[in-house]
Formats: sequence, C-alpha cells, structure tokens
Amino acid sequence: MKRYHFSLEPVLRARRAQEEAARQSLAAANHHLRRAQSRRDAALDAYRIVTSSALRGPGDRDAFFDERSRQLRLAEAVEEASKLVVQCEEETESCYSAWVLAGQRVASLERLDERRRSEWSYSEARAEAASVDDIVNARWDRQPSSGVRPK
Repeated sequence: MKRYHFSLEPVLRARRAQEEAARQSLAAANHHLRRAQSRRDAALDAYRIVTSSALRGPGDRDAFFDERSRQLRLAEAVEEASKLVVQCEEETESCYSAWVLAGQRVASLERLDERRRSEWSYSEARAEAASVDDIVNARWDRQPSSGVRPK
C-alpha cells in the first residue's frame, strides 16, 4: 500500500509561511499602535496639566506669552501624536486584513488536502476489498468439486 502524498504540499508550506509573516506584521503593527496611543495620552495629559494651571488674572506680559507659547507647542504635540495614532490604526487594519486573507488561503488548501486524503483512503479501501475478493475467489476456484456449488 502506497503512502498518501498531497501534491500541493509545497504550496501549503509557502502559504503557512506567508500566514506566519502576516501574523508577525500584525503583532508589530499592534505594538506600534499601543506605543503611539501611549505617546498621545502622555502628550494630552501634559497639555491638560499646563492648561489647567495657566496664569489667571493680571500678570507679567512676557510670562503670559511664554505660557501661551508652551501651550501651543503642547497642543501641536497632541495633534501630531493623534495623527500618528490614526496612521498606526490604518496600518494595523491593513495588516489584519492581510493576515485574514492569508489564513483563508491556508484553510482552503487544508480543506483540499483533507478532501484528497479522504478520496485516497476510500480508493485504497476499495482496492483492498477488491484484492480480498480476488483471493477469496481464487481459493474457491481451487477447491475440489464435490458436487453442487452454490451459484
């Protein structure tokens, strides 16, 4: 009895490697997204602290402009960090889509392999049954004839 061999095994191995690469890309994209979100949150916290402790009432003109300049820089940092988060979210979504597609490709080849293996098992069982039938028939034909044989 010969062993089963899936003719698309090299393709399946390549697809599994592609799926693993897509999974690693997704993990890296998620890591970058978390880092960008934490940077944005830190920038936002710094901005809130500065704006809540802003100078109130009459004060020095130079101190007012310095404080205002600091608030604007922090607001720009929050805006840049927010843009980076959006970019990282888009990249993560793209990586997720690629990973799902790679998984679907692997799954379809695995289903094909399963189906082919089942067909192979069925044909091997039929061949074995035919072989057994041939052996039984050959033994029957070799028996000495004692009269009437059942038909």
